[in-house]
Parts: sequence; structure tokens; C-alpha cells
Amino acid sequence: MCGICGVWYFDNNRSVEAALIRRMTDQIIHRGPDEDGSQLMGSVGLGFRRLSIIDVAGSHQPMHNEDGCVWIVFNGEIYNFQSLRSRLVENHQFYSSGDTETIIHAYEEFGTDCVKHLRGMFAFAIWDAHENRLMLAVDRFGKKPIYTYLDNEKLIFASELKCILEHPNISRELDREALDEYLAYGYITAPRSIFKSIRKLPPGHTMTINADGQATLQEYWHPTMLPPDQWDRRPLEDQAAELREILKEAVRLRMISDVPLGAFLSGGVDSSAVVALMSQVSTQPVRTFSIGFDESVYDETAYAQIVADYCHTDHVREVVRPDVMAILPKIIHQLDEPFADSSMIPTYYVSQAARQHVTVALSGDAGDEVFGGYHRYLYAYRHQLLQRYIPHPLRSPAESMGRVMPKFTKLRPYLSVVNESTDRWHDLGGFFMADRRAELYTPDALHQLGDYQAEQIKQTVLQQGHELDWLGRIQYGDVRGYMPGDILVKVDRASMLASLEVRSPLLDHEVFEFMARVPSHYKLAWGGTKIILKKALGDLLPPQIHQRGKKGFEIPLKEWLAGPLNDLMRDTLTSERARHRGLFNPVVVSRLMDEHTSGTGDHRERLWALLCFELWAQEYAA
Repeated sequence: MCGICGVWYFDNNRSVEAALIRRMTDQIIHRGPDEDGSQLMGSVGLGFRRLSIIDVAGSHQPMHNEDGCVWIVFNGEIYNFQSLRSRLVENHQFYSSGDTETIIHAYEEFGTDCVKHLRGMFAFAIWDAHENRLMLAVDRFGKKPIYTYLDNEKLIFASELKCILEHPNISRELDREALDEYLAYGYITAPRSIFKSIRKLPPGHTMTINADGQATLQEYWHPTMLPPDQWDRRPLEDQAAELREILKEAVRLRMISDVPLGAFLSGGVDSSAVVALMSQVSTQPVRTFSIGFDESVYDETAYAQIVADYCHTDHVREVVRPDVMAILPKIIHQLDEPFADSSMIPTYYVSQAARQHVTVALSGDAGDEVFGGYHRYLYAYRHQLLQRYIPHPLRSPAESMGRVMPKFTKLRPYLSVVNESTDRWHDLGGFFMADRRAELYTPDALHQLGDYQAEQIKQTVLQQGHELDWLGRIQYGDVRGYMPGDILVKVDRASMLASLEVRSPLLDHEVFEFMARVPSHYKLAWGGTKIILKKALGDLLPPQIHQRGKKGFEIPLKEWLAGPLNDLMRDTLTSERARHRGLFNPVVVSRLMDEHTSGTGDHRERLWALLCFELWAQEYAA
């Protein structure tokens, strides 16, 4: 895994300074501690930091083609590079054995369509001196990031936003709509960033910039979910058997490495599935890693040990006692943008633990989005069934029964909203809903935001999936929003902070395309989730894992904010700098803190979001 950056001045008489590229690469040394590289070509400058994984002794970057007219800086891994190379070798001269050079020659062969031939996670920039153009690309799901700044004079790009800020005179004006999205969901999705002047390249897109500074954004892949009339209607057993082979190949490809490799193991279904398949592929015991906490309610290492024993892995369990006061500033600096998923902290700790032993780790990330594993998917399923079987005239009486009759206690969450759209389950969460944001903002901040509401983003996405069934719409919304905006950002930033490469075989695009055809009832039933995944790998997993419910990567955030983090929270959110920003009503902020501290309210997610924003603003905002 690596970090990339670059600058292109559209005035050929203006040269990129070596010192600027050096400052930019210094900001991402954690992404590539093994070596750095740069290439200055007058008005174009490319920078690179390398974490050596494939062809360790070779594949130095920036890299060029045979005649030196095509240059690349590349972050990621191309898992099918060997088969692709065999197709290209007849017409191209290769000087290395890694995947980077394969992209260069694929570009020469297929042009900007080269991305359609790549299977992996990637973010890269190609400078084509012959065509006098620059191409940027990110993988289908947005596992690897590219930030861009474009004006009439220049283009700047980088793996992380902080690199772009090394260039003088970059505006740091907040994008108020991006801030509203952050407060609603805890993250900011592409193409927006927290700054108006800086954008993110969306998943599955390329951007081509010509010498006039004209940028063309092109979507080359879309996470298409299929409607019911296009589902694969074969028996569950047949589809599960096929899924097993597809998953096994996805795992095998991600085990190609010239450096030590292992896996995260939480004891959940997803990470356990990956480890089980790795054990099938590998001739040696798989190295696995888990972390636990002193607080037993947050410690899942017992389940991880069950899987480790069952799969005969070389398992490392580490108990961590998070020094959140020390680690929080480091994480805020790493994130570049406001980000409120507190599981970033344990993700960093498990990455740090794994990095002491390996350079690459496979994970079970995105299994919930792909296979249908979230609790809210199950809630939506039950809600949808009740809507199907309770006639419309009886729904209001059913709501009343659910509220007052004890025997309906377990159905109460569903009966009480049986008249509402199933799409409501997409927005479950603990951040600021629209009415709470309206109360939180100062009058001036609310005026500057205008009529915009962050919910419009998800409403638009859900409308695009109008032909899908209820589960398809919710999964589609997550794959377009929550997954690239939260899950993949968390994994990339946390692992890169530890200089660890993390690979996610469950989010292989061929796995996704297969699952897009699978009927919803093969994913969910009234009593459980991930039916087809468990069917596919049933004999590879211990029975205890089959029976486990979904459990997230949690930390004692509620207790921290009422205890060891309370002083930091109060000092930060009531500081003069926070008040001077004029964004949030101090009376509302104080009320949230008081209620949480006294135990009369649980505002952990909201207060964490506000704390992370203000700590970020103190470092990055104007």
C-alpha cells in the first residue's frame, strides 16, 4: 500500500518545485514508510511513498513505460495482474515483476478503459506526455482515496487531503452541505469534502484532465442491484456452492504477497469466513490477530479463539487499554476530514497489533453490506412482512395493540411503524436528525445552509433503486453511501496509520455482482441474516459462530464521555475558538453534555461527532 500525490500547472512556463512535492509526500509517510520517489517534468510533478508488498526489490515509483512518455503513481493492489500481464507481454516490454507496470501497459493497450480490466483496490494517476493529459482513477468501491483541487491554473491530487493543503493559498472555506451530511451520518461522501475547494473522486470513476484544465468525470462501474424479476431462481444449495468457489478465489488472489501476511479475526461470521477460506488455500497455518478490552462486555476474543482453534491458526490475542487522550489527536490528524465512527479506535489498535507481525492483513469488511447482515436489514425484513400480511385497514389497530399488549412486546418496534415506508430503516442511527440539526445550528449557520438537508442524498439514492425490493434498496443505499463514506474510510485510514495493508475479499466486485442476483430470501429470514454465506461455508465454521448475533466493533464511548473524556469534551466544545466559529448553539451543546454526564440522556454519538469536528477544526479549519 502506498501514498500518491501530484501537481500540474497548466502554464507550461511554470515549474513544479521539488520542495512542494517533498512536503506533500512527507505528509503521507505513514502510508509508505519503505521508500519515497518523485518525478519532476517541468509543469508536472509526481510524488510517491511506498509500502513494499509485491516485487519488493523492484517496482519503484513513479514508474514509466518503455519510451518514458507515460508515467504512473499507484496506490493499491491489482490481484489479477499476473493473468493481465500474460495478455500484454506480447506487445509490451516489462522491466519489473509487480502490478504497477501492468497498469501502465494496460493503459497503453486500452486507454482510460484499462480500469475495466483491473481486479483489485486502487487509486492511481497516469501522466500521458504524448496526449498531454492526466488520468485519475479509483477502484469500483472506493477502497483507496483520491482528493483533488482544480482551478484555472492547476490541478493538485493526493491520497490524503492534508497533502493538498501543503500548496499555498488553498481555500479552507467549509462546505456547509458537507458539514450537514457529517452531522446527520458521521461521515462525508464523495464527491464532496469538508472544504468547498477540494473534492473526492467517487468510487468507480475516472477523471481525465486536459491541458486547458478541462476535467471529464466518467463512471466506469456501478454497483447495480437486480430487481426481483432478474433474480437467479436456482435452489439455495446450488447458489451457495457457486458462492463458495467465488469467495475461495477472491481470498486466494488476496493472499499473493512477497511479505508476511495474516488476517483480522473478531469471531464474527465475516472475519471467520475469510480465515476459514484462507486456511483452505494456505499450506501453512494462517496468522490471525484479535484485540480485547478490559471491559468484558466489549471483549469478543473468546469467539476469535474458538475460530482460531477450529481453523488451527497461529493466533495472537492482545488486550489493549486504550489511552484515548493520547491516541485521539493522532487519529484526528490522520483523518483529514471530520469522521465520527468511534470504531476507528479499535480498528487502529488491531492494525497496530497485526503490523508487529505482518505487513498485509485480510479482513471481513463489507460482509454486512454484501450479504445482508445488519440488524436494520432484519428489522426492515420483519417490518416488510408485517406490511404484507396486515391489511391496510388493520394497521392502525395493530399499532395500538403493539403499544399496550405485553404479548406483542417483541413486535412492538415493527407494529408501531407498520404504516411507514420500509425505507425508514435505512436511517437508523444516533447522530443528528434534521430537527435536531436545526436546533443545533446557530441562526446564521442555518441561514447559510438554506433549504438543504443531508437526507436528500439518501433519498436520491433510494429513488435510483426504485425498481428494487425493500432489501435491495437499503443495500444499494449502503453501498453508495455508508460503505464508501464510513467503513472503507475507517479501514484505509486506521490501517495506513499503522503502515499496514488491509485487503477485503468479501468486497471483490465479482462477489458483489454474484450477490446482486441472489434473492433477498436467500440473504435474510425472520430469525437470521447471511443465510447463503452460512450455507456456503457451513462446514468450515464452528457451530458457535453460526449461532452468534451481529456485534459491532464497539468501545465504551458512553462511559468515556461521562468520565475520562469529559473534561476534554467540555473544554473543547465550550472553547472560545468553538464559539467564534459560530456554527453551533452553545446552549444546545451544553445541554447535551449535561444530560449525558448526569445520565439523564445518552448522547454518545452526537457528542462524539461534535468533539471530533471541533478537534479537527482546530487543526485544519481556517
